[in-house]
Amino acid sequence: MQYLNLQEIDPSLAAIVNQISVNQSEIVITRNGTPLARIIPYKISRNRHYPLLGMPITIADDFDEPMPELWEALSE
Repeated sequence: MQYLNLQEIDPSLAAIVNQISVNQSEIVITRNGTPLARIIPYKISRNRHYPLLGMPITIADDFDEPMPELWEALSE
């Protein structure tokens, strides 16, 4: 996918993009009556999924204690 800054494109296309953004409509680009492309407004998904939300969290009592096995493995 290619991204273009609105300031880098033709002014007439910039006006069309602004119209699409304001009206939340789409435009179909055709050649000899055959559809070639469709310009649609970009929609930001507001549906965020947090699969771990609400699940209980438990932390071991010795969470911050050194791990001797780890140090032994690292020293080898």
